Amino acid sequence: MPQVTLTVRSLSDNKVVLEGQRQSACSSCASKETCVTVSHDQSKLLRAELEANDNYAVGQQISLHCQDSFLLKAVLVMLGPALLGLVGGALLFNLLFASIFPELVDYLTFCGSAIGFVSGLILSRRLGRSLKQQLKLHLSLKATN
Repeated sequence: MPQVTLTVRSLSDNKVVLEGQRQSACSSCASKETCVTVSHDQSKLLRAELEANDNYAVGQQISLHCQDSFLLKAVLVMLGPALLGLVGGALLFNLLFASIFPELVDYLTFCGSAIGFVSGLILSRRLGRSLKQQLKLHLSLKATN
């Protein structure tokens, strides 16, 4: 079960803002500049804002746990439709238009893959909404001493 230790930075109503050190994989990632969780002024920090009903104190250490099966499901839901759309769109356009427009087959295959990829991303976002609601069941916060 993946686990990360974060520190409570601020509290408001039932929301808690947590910050912690990024793992070594994050610090060497090529896309850390465009990552939505990276604080641009402190790129080595991981920042999360979560709803919490427990009483936490600023400066307290929190352990964040997530089930492996949920993480695998999230990766498949977010990447699977886009990848299938990319490949499927290219194959479909190639199958449909290769014999009609043989001189434009490369361009049509590219357009088909782009349309399939974008359609897959849209589907991923829709499927991701249901995962967001399930997150509360698979994510747990525990205070560490």
